[in-house]
Amino acid sequence: MNKHTASIIALVILLPHCMMVNKKKIFEPIQQQSKQRINAQPQWRTTPNMLQATEALARGITLQDAIALGLNHNPTLQANFEEIGIRKADLIQAGFYTNPHIESIFRIPKKDDDHTNIELSASFLLSDLWQVPLRKRVAQDNLEVKTYEIVTEILQLRKEIQLKYITCVHNQEYLQLVREITAVVETLKERIDYRYQFGYGTKLDKYFAESKLGEWRAKTIDAEAAVRTAYIALHEILGGSISSQTITLLNTLPLAHLNKSQETLEDFALSSHPMVLIEQAKMARAKHSISYEASRIIDNVQFGISYERDFEKGTSGVGPSFGVSIPLFNTNSGNIEHARFEYKQAEKSLYAQQLMILKNITTRYLTYQSYLDQIALYNQEVLPPAMKAIEFSKEFFDRMQMSMILFLETQIDLFQNKLKLLNLQHNALQEYVELEFAVGAQMNNLDF
Repeated sequence: MNKHTASIIALVILLPHCMMVNKKKIFEPIQQQSKQRINAQPQWRTTPNMLQATEALARGITLQDAIALGLNHNPTLQANFEEIGIRKADLIQAGFYTNPHIESIFRIPKKDDDHTNIELSASFLLSDLWQVPLRKRVAQDNLEVKTYEIVTEILQLRKEIQLKYITCVHNQEYLQLVREITAVVETLKERIDYRYQFGYGTKLDKYFAESKLGEWRAKTIDAEAAVRTAYIALHEILGGSISSQTITLLNTLPLAHLNKSQETLEDFALSSHPMVLIEQAKMARAKHSISYEASRIIDNVQFGISYERDFEKGTSGVGPSFGVSIPLFNTNSGNIEHARFEYKQAEKSLYAQQLMILKNITTRYLTYQSYLDQIALYNQEVLPPAMKAIEFSKEFFDRMQMSMILFLETQIDLFQNKLKLLNLQHNALQEYVELEFAVGAQMNNLDF
């Protein structure tokens, strides 16, 4: 076997493997985008591992752990990763050239016929030379659109994981406060009942205390159910087994101050948000589709070699062959118009996305700052006087110079203010998460 034959055989063996989709290579852009935006790199798994996710949850997780776990085990996101493989396969398919056409005719002589000849022609689509590159551009644009759609889904999943993690933390703290209120009310009710036996109270005091105790016991039951429901949602989104079992959450989630101006956030989002990049890629795809469809007006241009031999006369000849299907009607005009309308649609959608991003950033930025201001007021001007009011009322309550109902109400009022503060903190954290999603990246990752 000579070197040329060996090279041809090796090429035939290796060529199919070169056309296979390399999962690692096509997934790298998504991992890079994810790392740059949220400091987390998803892994494209063959199948999500529910047992592995459940075991990780049993050990306790930070918020960043939860995000990494969800990116690797959330079944919906993992299913969407397969779309990248589909688009890459389409790109490979778009790069194939049409196989050459070979035709042979051999005429066998009949009686009284003294002519025997053979005709052979081989041709390929010359039009592939300009149509295949244009077709690949369109397929590449499809891959880019899908890449940024997946990045958007990653940001969306991160947001949902954050919100569910925050809700679990909040509901636990809320339940703890409600239990503290219930315990205080129960203690005061017992004191009121004890004093009532000796005539140091009225039936109104007794009935009011019983009513409030029943009210806060009911709120405790509601808060316990909210905790279980929140953990079911967290188990589900992280790809673990569906359970209401609590998870050890290792973050306290402090509130962050805004260290970026609203204008900085807007500038970054308008240039780098994946939703913006999706529409820009769609516009590029539409432009390339117009060029591709225009190139297909004359769709069938063939060039090849023709060979003929006449055995009786002993003559033969070789020459070029050229064929063109002349279009009487431009059957691609509709496709060209279709692509033009797609371009205008993407152009308008881009403008709509930019407006929506600006609205979301403005709204979330102002709302978050408003919550921070309210939280500061509660810490400085609401809770301190409420604490002093309890100290004052306790002193006169112990001297039996103040209504028992008033003392009970001051206790409940303090805890209710604590619950309001807790809700403000929860709402602020939610707004911060929504603000980062509107920007398209973590606040401290805006310089990539």
